[in-house]
Amino acid sequence: MKVAIIGTRGIPAAYGGFETFAFRLSAGLAEAGIDITVVNEKSHVCTIPLAKNIQVVHSNYDKSTNPLQFYRDSLRMTENEHDIVLVCGVGGAFFYPNKNARAIIITNVDGLEHLRKKYTFLQRRLVYMLQRIANKRSDYLIADSKEVESYWKKRFANSSEKLRSISYGADLISQANESLLQKFGIEAENYFLVIARLVPENNIEMIINGFKMSGSRRKLVILGDTNDNPYSRDVAKMASDSIIFAGAIYDEEIVRALRFHAFAYLHGHSVGGTNPSLVEAMAASCACVCFKTVFNSEVTNDKQLSFISSDELSAQLNLLESNETLRKRMKKDAFELAKNNYSWEGITTSYITLFNKLLGERR
Repeated sequence: MKVAIIGTRGIPAAYGGFETFAFRLSAGLAEAGIDITVVNEKSHVCTIPLAKNIQVVHSNYDKSTNPLQFYRDSLRMTENEHDIVLVCGVGGAFFYPNKNARAIIITNVDGLEHLRKKYTFLQRRLVYMLQRIANKRSDYLIADSKEVESYWKKRFANSSEKLRSISYGADLISQANESLLQKFGIEAENYFLVIARLVPENNIEMIINGFKMSGSRRKLVILGDTNDNPYSRDVAKMASDSIIFAGAIYDEEIVRALRFHAFAYLHGHSVGGTNPSLVEAMAASCACVCFKTVFNSEVTNDKQLSFISSDELSAQLNLLESNETLRKRMKKDAFELAKNNYSWEGITTSYITLFNKLLGERR
């Protein structure tokens, strides 16, 4: 079996959830004896050793600057040389091959991208149009949560027969190097943590204001690129002695330490399905306080705290700081949910089962 993974900036992961997904899934598939090709964007160089049956090839374009050309180029490089092409996101739907192509096209539809505030009205309409085309021309569709699956079934009447839910994965963390916290001037369990793109739909301002209102003596550490967009540059101005913008960090050891030793993880994402940063926080035994959405409720199984305003977040932070028994229970529940529902081993097995099923039907 030959499988291509396209639509991410590439491996190793140095940007976001889809890149980590491509990295971990390709490793798991390779370990199962499957030949894997991952298409990286032009400027993303792979500098680490990979399994011998993982091949990295480069598009002639960067996804960040030429997304449509990147998808089109990636498809042309893979559609006739592989049994399955797993496309991350709907951006390539315009260029999907006809039904007589060799490859089976599977689209991981991501979250509800057309709702993101970073997009203009016309961009949202474009994303919605791409969703419709992906629904029509994909051989199969993957949603990363039951709620996203439910949305697609309601929105696109004919999607049910070729749609299923396979969630995102995470590595379970049982220890981390506490000394790595020193560079940020923080101590274990003396800070709240946020890991997010600094965009409006992740409610960074709401979190900062809620933290201030709580009167907590702990610090708030925010990981994310502070020069990514106008909004990110504006919220970065809210930095203070107790509000630390650490920038975008991709060193796994440092991020692992920040998660594992946090007093609690604050999750403001309002759009999407199984959000990677939330699952990864749960896998590090973080007590999580999440913006109230059906997606976050599904991932946490309603066993973590939630908020819809700065006032409510402030109250939840005060509750956590005054009730250590509650926090310990939340930490245990988060870890157990991650272990049982979001392990990379389980996710990889689900994809292998699906690939074998589709190839059997094709034959």
